[in-house]
Amino acid sequence: MSQVNELKLALENLSSKQHVISKEATYAKESLQSGYTQKNSPEIIEKQSAMMDEFNTSITLLMDVFSQSRFDSIMGLITDPLRLLLLNFFMSCFKGIGFAFGIVLVGLLLSSVFGQDLLTLFFN
Repeated sequence: MSQVNELKLALENLSSKQHVISKEATYAKESLQSGYTQKNSPEIIEKQSAMMDEFNTSITLLMDVFSQSRFDSIMGLITDPLRLLLLNFFMSCFKGIGFAFGIVLVGLLLSSVFGQDLLTLFFN
């Protein structure tokens, strides 16, 4: 018989939606309803304007952080994987060409400085 009572209690809670609404939400609703009577109080208006100024400052700082981190361009690359792969491929090709050019340049420099000595060292 206790299962029947538990089921009735669960149905009553479900119909009143008490299990969904938190205590903080009911407190916020009560404070909001009581706040309508004090809506035009000068100290409340001053407090709200200070909070809005602080919010605007925070949003401005957040926008600066996102613009400096180039977050939008990184997200653009993530949403287009083909572009990311092609960009990485061409970057690695240029790095390889630069490495090969550097090796050839160092080899030419060494051969111009030690050319005759290297020939006699390897062929003797």
